[in-house]
Amino acid sequence: MKKIVLIDMDGVLAELGEGPFSENKNKKGFFLNNKPIEGAIKAFKELSAKYDCYIVSTPVWSNPHCWMEKRLWVEKHLGLEAYKRLILTHNKDLVKGDYIIDDTKNYGVDKFEGEHIMFGNQYFKNWDNVLEYLK
Repeated sequence: MKKIVLIDMDGVLAELGEGPFSENKNKKGFFLNNKPIEGAIKAFKELSAKYDCYIVSTPVWSNPHCWMEKRLWVEKHLGLEAYKRLILTHNKDLVKGDYIIDDTKNYGVDKFEGEHIMFGNQYFKNWDNVLEYLK
């Protein structure tokens, strides 16, 4: 049985776009049009070959378009490897997994039962560092 890797979207798979997030998070099209972070698509595909990977993201409650745009972003950038592998939640600790790759401890990440790989910190600055650790 493969181990489960949960991967955050915003700031981990997808860039957060131009300007302050607090101003952009309610704009229609913001989440759909964010570019993938360098190495994220390749990393997701490589990890999916070894692990059971899911995208776990917290949608913006005040932006109902966000929910749909995250789903469409996954389809556009990750394709079949991510088919039906998107979990939208405000409580990431309720999702079971062995690892979670996230750039924050918010939304239950601090209570997650598996190992938290803090994306962007000194040990996991980029996707190459994460791949090296998990492969």
